[in-house]
Amino acid sequence: MSSNKASLFFTGATGYIGGSVLQRLFEHPNRQNFDITTLVRNADKAKILETKFGLRTAVGSLQDHEKLATLAENAHIVINTADCDDVDVMKAILRGIKARHDKTGDVPLLVHTSGAAELTDDAGGEYTSDTIYSDLNISAIEALPPTAFHRPVTLLVVAADVAGYARTHIIMPSIIYGVGTGPFFDAGIANPHTIIVPMLVRIALERGSVGTLGTGVSRWGNVHISDTADVYFFVENGEHTAIDIANSFAEPLFALGRTSSREPVKYTKEELVKYFGSEYIGRMMFTNARLTADRTRRELGWSPKYVPRDFLEGLKHEVEGYVKKLDGSGDA
Repeated sequence: MSSNKASLFFTGATGYIGGSVLQRLFEHPNRQNFDITTLVRNADKAKILETKFGLRTAVGSLQDHEKLATLAENAHIVINTADCDDVDVMKAILRGIKARHDKTGDVPLLVHTSGAAELTDDAGGEYTSDTIYSDLNISAIEALPPTAFHRPVTLLVVAADVAGYARTHIIMPSIIYGVGTGPFFDAGIANPHTIIVPMLVRIALERGSVGTLGTGVSRWGNVHISDTADVYFFVENGEHTAIDIANSFAEPLFALGRTSSREPVKYTKEELVKYFGSEYIGRMMFTNARLTADRTRRELGWSPKYVPRDFLEGLKHEVEGYVKKLDGSGDA
């Protein structure tokens, strides 16, 4: 490896966010200044990344903790887009980063992907919170309870920075929308869909209707995947209510004849457990997670290309496209 290149270890290359961010790095005009290694579970995708895109790969999973630690130790920059809730995964990454620091004196850079779910309450769709978090107000973010969603891993990342063996940056995207596009997606390496489209479409098809909770007035931020990949920090570009999302699914699914109701139908507690695995996770879609990317805009000059109305219109097209995809695969 050339000594004038910065070594970069990347997790989550085949994911929706990770594939988009890695593609930006690959297309960056200073790409030649980085020596990028990605951890990939699928050997066929690893081969494509190596032969078609010239990236280094290591075949393995996030559960290969020793391999994960070694790869992190060998990198000056670590970008984690793969998992924001697995404490053992983050401990392995940090163990590798600390080993590098202890041996060389280097202070590696860790960019960790969390999410705006850290900011949620328990509104159940019944109210709009007046609390809006800004990435300029660090004390308010630091005051979040350690039990908040994603928070246990975030606190490990913060502690590494405080200890001085890593410089850490934590990304908190709001709900991300839009279909991933570009050579990584064309090659079948990365997942092109946001998590909410496949999940909520499949639930609606099984249930026969799109679900909602309460009056649906709780609010989240939203941001397009392309704008997310352009800058990695607190990321939002507008808001939506829970009922806005539900309607964006209900209308096209009803028009396609795939559900029996044009209007969203409230979930029961039993349905939340059935479709989401637990009532807690099911209620997450109906919480408030309000934020503004003030620092991102002011200090990094971020200017999103997509506007709030693109979110709901884009969701309708994604729903239609995903149903067609399911029809083509025979899974619908």
